[in-house]
Amino acid sequence: MKAALWLSAWMGLSVVPSTAPTAVGREPPDGTTLPGGGASAAPRKAPGTEPQTALKALEMSRAAVKAAPNDARRREAESRLKDAEAHFQAARYADALHKADEAWALLNPQQPSNFTVEVDHDGGTTTVTHRQGPPVTVEAQHATRVLAKGESVRVQQGTVLPEPPGAPQLAQPADKARFALKASPNGLLGPVTLAWASVTGATRYEVEVVAEGVEDGAAPAPVRTVQAARQWTLPALPAGRYRWTVTAVSPEQGRSLPSQTRRFELAAESLELNVKVKDGWQK
Repeated sequence: MKAALWLSAWMGLSVVPSTAPTAVGREPPDGTTLPGGGASAAPRKAPGTEPQTALKALEMSRAAVKAAPNDARRREAESRLKDAEAHFQAARYADALHKADEAWALLNPQQPSNFTVEVDHDGGTTTVTHRQGPPVTVEAQHATRVLAKGESVRVQQGTVLPEPPGAPQLAQPADKARFALKASPNGLLGPVTLAWASVTGATRYEVEVVAEGVEDGAAPAPVRTVQAARQWTLPALPAGRYRWTVTAVSPEQGRSLPSQTRRFELAAESLELNVKVKDGWQK
């Protein structure tokens, strides 16, 4: 982002620079040599406000938030990332870029960034796998893809990166659904099942549920899961309001944008009290 350095991470492989992907790291000091043979290059130009630039910033910030521990900094970064998403949806790309930068900077104080990638070249196909460290970006023919730890992308030499999968379409529950449920002995409510449509090429789905306000006590930490199926039954949660999104992940195409956000509310089932009076029962 603001002071990002483009880094070559080919570990001695002979790859045509104009067609091969390049891993991107964040803000190593000048001259730093990274694990795997990467060396720092000249800083990029300051980012502009085009949609693609803002989208790249959002992708890298999402990956940083996903990889961060669940603490106060992450929650603040999530709030700023939410603002960035809203600006992007409203086509305010400069504002989206600014907020995405803020979210990323909260989780990545300026310090040397060490990462390890593996690059396999076979029959004109290059596979880049991110093994360790902060998220990296792979570029081929000016198209980019963000890789979190453990993710990979495969590129046919001389072609651009494959298009990311489409964002999942949420199926149920409907937006702003309200569930009146019987509370368990510990006061939690459930079950609620979330469902979404399949996405071509996706092999797994990342689901995130975030509390927007609970009735008693502190809001629970965001609930996240990775599912191969197209539905997930939530664990029991406190009464309150929640929002949820789903992101599709493909081994060939990378990660999709998050789905549109839906919200739901959990409420404790009201008790019906019957009182016996002289002439019968009264509710």
